[in-house]
Amino acid sequence: MILIDRHTSSDDIIALLLKNRHISPKKISEFLSPRAPHQLEPKVFGVASKQLDQAVAQIKQTVKNHQNVLIYGDYDVDGISATAILWQALYSQGAQVIPFVPDRELDGYGIKSESFFRFQQQKNIHFDLLITVDNGIVAHDQLKPILDAGTQIIVIDHHAAGPKLPLPIITVHSTKISGAALSWLVAQKIYPHADLGLAALGTVADCLPLIDINRNIVFHGLQSLRLNPNFGIKKLISLSGIKPDSISTYDLGFVLGPRINAVGRLSNPTDALRLLCSQNPVQASKFAQTLDDYNYQRQQIQQQSLEVADNLVQKNKNKLIFVADPSFHPGIIGLIAGRLTEKYYLPSVIISQTDDISKGSCRSIKELNIIDTLREFSHLFISLGGHSGAAGFSISTANIPQLKKNLTRFINRKLAGKTLKPTKFIDAEMKLNAVTVPNCRLLNQLEPFGIDNPEPVFLFKQVKVVEKRLLGPAQNHLKLKVDDPTTSGKENILVDCIAFKKGDWSQKINVGDLIDFTASLNLNSWNGQTFPQLVVKEILQ
Repeated sequence: MILIDRHTSSDDIIALLLKNRHISPKKISEFLSPRAPHQLEPKVFGVASKQLDQAVAQIKQTVKNHQNVLIYGDYDVDGISATAILWQALYSQGAQVIPFVPDRELDGYGIKSESFFRFQQQKNIHFDLLITVDNGIVAHDQLKPILDAGTQIIVIDHHAAGPKLPLPIITVHSTKISGAALSWLVAQKIYPHADLGLAALGTVADCLPLIDINRNIVFHGLQSLRLNPNFGIKKLISLSGIKPDSISTYDLGFVLGPRINAVGRLSNPTDALRLLCSQNPVQASKFAQTLDDYNYQRQQIQQQSLEVADNLVQKNKNKLIFVADPSFHPGIIGLIAGRLTEKYYLPSVIISQTDDISKGSCRSIKELNIIDTLREFSHLFISLGGHSGAAGFSISTANIPQLKKNLTRFINRKLAGKTLKPTKFIDAEMKLNAVTVPNCRLLNQLEPFGIDNPEPVFLFKQVKVVEKRLLGPAQNHLKLKVDDPTTSGKENILVDCIAFKKGDWSQKINVGDLIDFTASLNLNSWNGQTFPQLVVKEILQ
């Protein structure tokens, strides 16, 4: 493993980290200084220029004719962001446009013709143009009745396409980017100030790899959010306690995203859409508070359900976690599955059980393609969808015992003899004397961090603990000071370390111990001073 110390040059550190992230030398310049998305051709986004031009022309003509437009999105962060981006663009041009996101329970995922017609009847409006965002690319059967009723259709979607839609519709499709980014690509052709910040939010929340075009979108989208967020996001940022001028991908994925998702998990997601579309700061404050309240409820429900599920799997001897319980809210079963898979590194199936039709959510590990596994028993499901790492389904409750039996047997066989451990990547070994303010700032050049561009993690070996204490109201954060016993004199330095939510480590770490650990570097500001700090990921000994 390569060693980084105080003598290692900045260029060498950057070169190593980019090599670890499979960034070729010819792409280094673009990676470090990504161009603004509006400067890039549609093909960079994975979109054919002809597709984009047709969609934009149709939208502009509809607006010019003062015809009615419905934007039909999805109930997750990406879908809501995509809907808001396009609505803002059309609304700014005086369009007669109404946004709609489906209810998780009432409508389910994706465009449903019955939902479209119900909403049209409620509004007492004939929609001349339907635009689906973040859905619709495989919805042949659902789109045809809408076409037959005299509504033109544009599908803007990033999900995997099936056979070409056998319908006279315009499609703007790419699997490279999020639904929100794809919506922004169309919107900015209509309104140059289309909200790139929301495109970044959708990209991070939908777990797109933050390289290539997605890096451009998120890099510049974060700048937009720092400088000029819309009313809704501004209020949500404030309510969440985020520093507006330093908002990060962490804030998008783990602070804002869960709040936007929460209302759709527990109720109707329309309030989240209203927040992102709000043109009024007073209304924005109201909706932001609603989302924050729902997120608190979601956290409470999730924690209770997670404890129930965890207790039920304590004695599990199989290669599969399978839990069905009537107390599980259908909106949070995916979160429970994700937490259990992360904790035990096993595929998880969590079911919200009812008397009749139950809903399930699955998460998996790299050793098992969960959607392919479920398809082995497709006859047991009412509906099924997903990909290799995550899936969802509805099932007759009477079929749950058979599903558990079949899946358990199949997965036990599939994973037999395999050592199941998550992969933990370390960029390099580092000496404490390389933990400096300049090097922390150097690493910041690689932001934004996310999938395929993780925050750099380094190995520190045989460092000495010289101080330890617990921090936080719950005393659940561990603060350490460490030094390098192999150095002496002027080279000897003390480095601060923080291990968030690892207060229990205090019981096995004593002052004077020599320890190995992995950590990332960051800057900590206190009393007007800025100093480097290590964020400890794992204690190795």
